Amino acid sequence: MKEKKKKKSWFKQTTRVVGMNPVTFKENWRFNINKLQLLSVICLILFVFFILFYLLFSFTPAGILLPENIKNRNKEKIENTLSQIDQLERKVQQQDLFIRNLQNVILGNISVDSTYSEQDFEYNDEISASDTLISEAEQQLNQQIIDSREQPNNLKNILLDDIFLFDPIKGTLSQKFNKKNHPGVDIIAKKDETVKSCLEGIIVHTSYDDKDGYTIIISHQNDLTSVYKHIGKVLTQVGESVKTGDAIGVVGNTGERSSGPHLHFELWSNVGALNPLDYLSFGR
Repeated sequence: MKEKKKKKSWFKQTTRVVGMNPVTFKENWRFNINKLQLLSVICLILFVFFILFYLLFSFTPAGILLPENIKNRNKEKIENTLSQIDQLERKVQQQDLFIRNLQNVILGNISVDSTYSEQDFEYNDEISASDTLISEAEQQLNQQIIDSREQPNNLKNILLDDIFLFDPIKGTLSQKFNKKNHPGVDIIAKKDETVKSCLEGIIVHTSYDDKDGYTIIISHQNDLTSVYKHIGKVLTQVGESVKTGDAIGVVGNTGERSSGPHLHFELWSNVGALNPLDYLSFGR
């Protein structure tokens, strides 16, 4: 009982607060307050500050300064960045596949008569989104190749009307363009004569095989691709940017299909193989 009385008396202990003039020491105001009242006032002040801070950070831009909001914003940025990276990776995969398949068609590794059946593209829940994009790219390339064979030989790509193509070499025409079995032209020229890029672009492929010898493939604007075969010496490398008229190789006699120094030149676009003679003179 004594302890309870002591606790009660402690809460009820009164403190006098006096306001005085520091010069005259005259008492201006005063009031009495016990410890319980003092604690109540402190709690009330803290509660009011809490409400003010809550309203400030909840309904004003100051809320973005809270650690949790900063964390959420960073998380959202990371997720958006990862999503963009994933989309770019898919586009790169699709573009790489398109280029590889186009290279294989140009090099004769894939027949232009080959088609895909519907069974090759049946729906499968386990197939990832990137696989679906790749399948679509394969179908698109295959359809473009098939459609290109059905187009008349004198078809011109409208996108090329305003583009100046540079003669990769000047010489004598020995074999004309035939969409079915010779999708390019053969130009006889002196051995070691410089072969030049017909248009600004990027070297996407260089290789050597027994049939066509050294081959260079350049990717240009407007889905245009140029192919140079039977090169004697390659002067560029994959990934290198070239301008119109830049030297990319020299005339040679490489490959089993070559019977003398000449250049086999092909021009491809989004409608398939184009007749180079519609756009280039080769010094004729």
